[in-house]
Amino acid sequence: MFNKIKRWLFKQFQDNFIIYFLVIIIFAIGIIIGSITIKIIGLEQKNDLIIFLSSFFKNIDGDKISNSLILKQSITDNFKTVGLIWISGIIFIAVPLIPIIVLFRGFALGFTVGFLVNEYGMEGFLFSVLGILPQNLFIIPGILSIASISMAYSIKCIKMRKLRVKSINNVSKILDYTTLIVLLSIVIIIGCLIEAYVSPMFLRLLTDYIN
Repeated sequence: MFNKIKRWLFKQFQDNFIIYFLVIIIFAIGIIIGSITIKIIGLEQKNDLIIFLSSFFKNIDGDKISNSLILKQSITDNFKTVGLIWISGIIFIAVPLIPIIVLFRGFALGFTVGFLVNEYGMEGFLFSVLGILPQNLFIIPGILSIASISMAYSIKCIKMRKLRVKSINNVSKILDYTTLIVLLSIVIIIGCLIEAYVSPMFLRLLTDYIN
């Protein structure tokens, strides 16, 4: 069963390789834009971010962070994105909307990591590696894969409409599309669990080491 699912997912990747590639490029552009933006934000905005991060570090150091609250927030935030991507594929607006979503995700990651490294140097780099990288090894591939599948589904449906090809298996196609989204969402849930229970542990070790 597992091998069958794996072959099915691999075939989806092969069939939509160009779309995957384009989505990754858009994400990379977002990271670059985000990392550049730190150079042009105002001093007031920088100070606000530093105050926020200082408060966050104190909460970690004081063991005041609730793992269950982080998990709830992470799942809520990420699955809002997943839901929006899924709906955009169903109603055929994935092509204009998904690049914006992917670009924003890349921007947010690039800006966050860039700001931490720029303002805190090696400590900021270690924070990024221990506090941001672990969960995003799962969340980002999950989001990008779902985005690519949604774009591919939307493009295919649009082509069929333009060619006036009638499909008698619309329900089956939507079910296959949704099943792919659900399977890849499991990867995102793993990332959310890491964000809630593993990354805070790493960050506590880091703050103990620094202090």
